[in-house]
Amino acid sequence: MSRYRGASASPRTVGAAFAVSASLAVALAGCGALGKLGTTGHYPAATAYTVGGRVTTVIIDAGSGSVDVTAANRSTVAVSQQASYSTKPPVPRHTLSGTTLTLSYTCGVELTCGISYTVQVPEGVAVRVSAGAGAITLTGLSGSISAQTSAGLITAVDLRAASASLKSDAGGIIATYSAPPRSLAATTNLGAITVTVPGSVAYKVSTRTFVGTATVSVRRSASSPYAITTSSDVGSVSVSPG
Repeated sequence: MSRYRGASASPRTVGAAFAVSASLAVALAGCGALGKLGTTGHYPAATAYTVGGRVTTVIIDAGSGSVDVTAANRSTVAVSQQASYSTKPPVPRHTLSGTTLTLSYTCGVELTCGISYTVQVPEGVAVRVSAGAGAITLTGLSGSISAQTSAGLITAVDLRAASASLKSDAGGIIATYSAPPRSLAATTNLGAITVTVPGSVAYKVSTRTFVGTATVSVRRSASSPYAITTSSDVGSVSVSPG
């Protein structure tokens, strides 16, 4: 087990950290204000549908909204979408090109507008999610994963994906695996990273944090085929067996 502080922070790095922290504080304050103003907004009942064609990849462009994707014992993709808006409802789109399903929406100029998605996918489907402001939750996925949010927590549990890339500009990352990943990259600009993987194998681990501590308690081997890379500008990093 190793526990150490990240590289010494330069004045420039510390200044950047404070700048990011200040920006996050302003953003959160703004979210609070929007929340109060949003009490006069519209929150219609969620709509649901099933995509019957063969799907091997799901792409979700969430914009402002949360995303929850779960692998299930099914052959189709099930989608539930919850809109919220202040003036005009967002216009949702879903397109199936070949075996790639893309979920997205457009909004006019208004105070609040977004769609939150709850999606069930078959086993082995690859998932790519991007969100401007919103949490991302991934459960039981075994296909390749790419998830990115500008502001929000990424929570990934019971993963069996061989390859995953998780990135949050302002928010933490929690990733728990039930099978050893071949490649995991977890990156935050501001937020802690917690990774839990099976202790049955050794891992090639690379950690970086400028402001925070890194704790690695898994078995390590420079020649391991199982690679974990974590990086946080401001936030602690933990990689442990579970």
